Amino acid sequence: MSGIYSLAFEGFLAVLLLIAILYCIRLDGQLKALRTGNNRMLEAARELQSSVVHADNAVTALRRSADAAGRDLQNKIDEARAMATTPLIRDEMISENSVRPVDFSLRRRSVL
Repeated sequence: MSGIYSLAFEGFLAVLLLIAILYCIRLDGQLKALRTGNNRMLEAARELQSSVVHADNAVTALRRSADAAGRDLQNKIDEARAMATTPLIRDEMISENSVRPVDFSLRRRSVL
């Protein structure tokens, strides 16, 4: 009788051991997936950092371009002012009173 209980107990322990082994295999698979997900997350963070650097460089280039365009525009405005102050000569002489001064002032607005 004692042998039957012993054999049943050992069978029960074998089933529990088999369940523990299957649980460990499943847990190992989930840990591998977690590590893979972590690697993907790090890769995504690196890509995001690279995108931020590229965007920062693009904004800097745009600012330089805007500054250069502003300087060119200011030069053209200055030229237009100079031309507006000189009297026009046509077939008839235009009197000084008929020429009105034109306001070419440049008003800057920030876009950022």
